Amino acid sequence: MMEKAGGIFLSFLQRNGMVAVVILAVLAVRILLRKCPKKYSYGLWCIVGVRMIFDLPIASRFSLFNLVRLVKRKSQLTKIVHHTGLSGMHAQPVTKQVTQAAAGSHVTDQATHTAAGLTAALTTSQKICALLFFVWLTGMLLFLAYGIYSYIKCRKMVQTAVLLTSAKQMAGSIRWKVKIWECDRIPSPFVLGIFRPQIYIPFRMEKKEQQYILAHESWHIRRYDPLWKMVAFVLLAVYWWNPFAWIAFFYMTRDMEMSCDEAVLAQFGNEIKQGYSASLLSFAMERHPYSFAPVAFGEGDAGRRIKNVLNFKKPHTWVAAIATLLIVIVAVSCLTNQKPSGTKAVNPTETVESTQKPIQENTVDAKTEQSIREWAQAFCDRDAAKIMKMTSEEAQADLEKAQLLWVDGDAPSFGWSSPWPWGSFGDSFGGTGKEMNGYWLHEINPEEQTAEILYYAETSDPHVSVWIENIHYTQKNGTFQITKEEINQFADSLDAKTDGISSVDEFDTAYAQGINDSQMDYRVNGMGKMLNKNMTAAGVLTEPTEAARQLLNLSSDEKLVSVKKDSESEDQTKVGLEITFLKSGEKRYICMIQPWGKDGIWIPAEGNETK
Repeated sequence: MMEKAGGIFLSFLQRNGMVAVVILAVLAVRILLRKCPKKYSYGLWCIVGVRMIFDLPIASRFSLFNLVRLVKRKSQLTKIVHHTGLSGMHAQPVTKQVTQAAAGSHVTDQATHTAAGLTAALTTSQKICALLFFVWLTGMLLFLAYGIYSYIKCRKMVQTAVLLTSAKQMAGSIRWKVKIWECDRIPSPFVLGIFRPQIYIPFRMEKKEQQYILAHESWHIRRYDPLWKMVAFVLLAVYWWNPFAWIAFFYMTRDMEMSCDEAVLAQFGNEIKQGYSASLLSFAMERHPYSFAPVAFGEGDAGRRIKNVLNFKKPHTWVAAIATLLIVIVAVSCLTNQKPSGTKAVNPTETVESTQKPIQENTVDAKTEQSIREWAQAFCDRDAAKIMKMTSEEAQADLEKAQLLWVDGDAPSFGWSSPWPWGSFGDSFGGTGKEMNGYWLHEINPEEQTAEILYYAETSDPHVSVWIENIHYTQKNGTFQITKEEINQFADSLDAKTDGISSVDEFDTAYAQGINDSQMDYRVNGMGKMLNKNMTAAGVLTEPTEAARQLLNLSSDEKLVSVKKDSESEDQTKVGLEITFLKSGEKRYICMIQPWGKDGIWIPAEGNETK
């Protein structure tokens, strides 16, 4: 339960980040539109609402998220829940794992101590995730309860209202009769009701003033503003601890009111500006801007509204065209997702043999490859809805058995908090200029309709482990579907969730890209300095053979894998290691280096540079 809550919570945090970027983009464009009629600024907020509700499965090269990689370093998103200095683990039974780890007599006292810390970190991180999840849920429910209370209170306030008259199509397109009520208990005219809205005005309003104020409220009804404000309030309740959501709600309400003011001016002409401004001033409301109250004439910052009314001019046609085009551009860039771009293999080195089988464009259908990339991206994003959409019932059963997928009514969830492949390693990947995703397509076999995908899962140590996923798929009538899924999570010796890499085939597949400038290169993947800080303090990874075993996710069983020094540089900052896979007797060589000084940790690098 705690793990599932943590997964939902972290996914929600990720969505909050994406929403914040969209709100910032809308605020920036809103500045560009400040001289335009406010109906264009008001329309921009629809983009934010759609992004808050939906994650449209449309990838585009024009997406804002191609520039702003939101699915970034896990440490940026989960630091608050994994700040233990040790790895978090997903919810698997630990008794058997600890027994397996203890069976290897070579495990040092330091390693044993760290393994105990890892188990404790699991419980701690899960508790923190669950606590934050329930804090968010409680806040949302309280917010909604407050909104319902405000609405009921407003309903009671107008119980003594007297029916004035009814009007038909007061703003030109209202299909039902709008009842107009007078009430002595309200400070300002407003519209109340969602699906059958009615207009309430104070007693004894002047007839001329009443005419354009009723027109203002009728424009709200014509545009379904009461409904949109209710939707906005519910979204604010869901995103209540995102400060950008509050900013968006505030400006949306202001733009809504100003755009109605402008519609009235366009309807009656500029001669009503003075009288209309006086009405705004007299009905200015001192109400909390974030309450779920009816759409009221006097809300939305009366001072700025008056200034906007006095300065309003009908725009030229070209201004309207440019504003509309700008809104379309913002919608396309903010409502589409980052275009998947899996990385291709780099040239293998002379000491690390690669079994990479390139994806040939002439043998693999481009649509199939794109579908597999979308699957891998959905896996990294923990997009449960898309995962279920792309899988057969048999494959879903495989995922549930692996405790990757939980289906609970209409709210499925996918994945866990840590370790997890978090989608992207940054914009330029440590200055290499390459785009590094949390996955890499190793092989696609179109004849057998299978594919092998490598995922690079991270923990908060930080540490990167390699997962190898094998999928079977079908492609019928343009519909792509995963029919079978298997995943092997190679873990480091301390984590002990799996046996680790124990054969040369597994090693060559896991590191088919090599080490340099790949997700496994701790010098450029953004994690090395933090890892060095955490591990040197704990006295871990300060010996090259043990560091290689852990960082390369090799089996902890010395009967399966042997790691020993083969050579050493004169300055003792580079050590060549011989890795022997004892079942087959095959060997691989790797260079370990100390990029952060002689007291720092050892990390793997490409090739044996000391020979």
